[in-house]
Amino acid sequence: NSPGLKTGPNRRPQTTKTDNQTQMKAQLKTITPEWAAEILAEKNIGNRPMSRLHVDALAKEIKRGSWKVNGDTICINDRRLIDGQHRLAAVVKAGMCIQSFVIEGIPCDVFDTKDVGKRRSMGDTLGVRGEKNSTRLASALVLIDRYLTGRADIATRYTNTEIGEILQRHPEARKSIQTGITTKSLMSPSVLDACHYLFSQRDPALADEFHEKVTRGAGLEEGSPWHVLRERLVKNSLSSAKLDRTQLMALCIKAWNATRTGARLRFLRWRENGESAERFPIIQ
Repeated sequence: NSPGLKTGPNRRPQTTKTDNQTQMKAQLKTITPEWAAEILAEKNIGNRPMSRLHVDALAKEIKRGSWKVNGDTICINDRRLIDGQHRLAAVVKAGMCIQSFVIEGIPCDVFDTKDVGKRRSMGDTLGVRGEKNSTRLASALVLIDRYLTGRADIATRYTNTEIGEILQRHPEARKSIQTGITTKSLMSPSVLDACHYLFSQRDPALADEFHEKVTRGAGLEEGSPWHVLRERLVKNSLSSAKLDRTQLMALCIKAWNATRTGARLRFLRWRENGESAERFPIIQ
């Protein structure tokens, strides 16, 4: 075995011959940070750009003890790492060993056939568990957790394992998935759902009012925070440069806070950059 690469217990190598008689050997092995770093330094040639968010998410799984041997493989040959750069980088970042199947002797001409399948999304994972509106629920849970952990304006990637754990912590979020009204043209459904859940922790009745008045636009008093918010959302829906989910959520929270304090608004804006940059608003 290569230095830093330990064969798993009671696992005999499985050798397969391809049509060109190339020998491929598959083993369950312990991947050490040292070996992972060596392979990345010497054989990670011509791969797609590394995703820092994906590496961080995998490293977090490893540190939490949530890594599982699921049959995915690290594929290498004498010259090149064919598949597994993110897993190896995560091992290095975590500074911990994992077990993974390693296939050695893979011919280089199979590279274009790797990673072309559809990845199981967080919504797929929740759907398999029987959750309704699983994709929308998963998206809302991400925004809920980002806000509650102080990362509302920070790009964060979640794993399928984590999304299930977030749902366990916030089971009532299911009730905030508002599918009765189509709001995609006005605002991201995940922002609407996440805000409704977070607002309902403060004032359930006002949270329902937020949803009803902003989405339907009925009974709005001019100059009220809900009216100003809806006007801003309508303007955004007609603009070619759309606000992202973080910006939309910040505006919703600002309108909520103004409503709670009885303030009147002339406009809604959240400055996230520049000399007058604001911190992400806190729900009052």
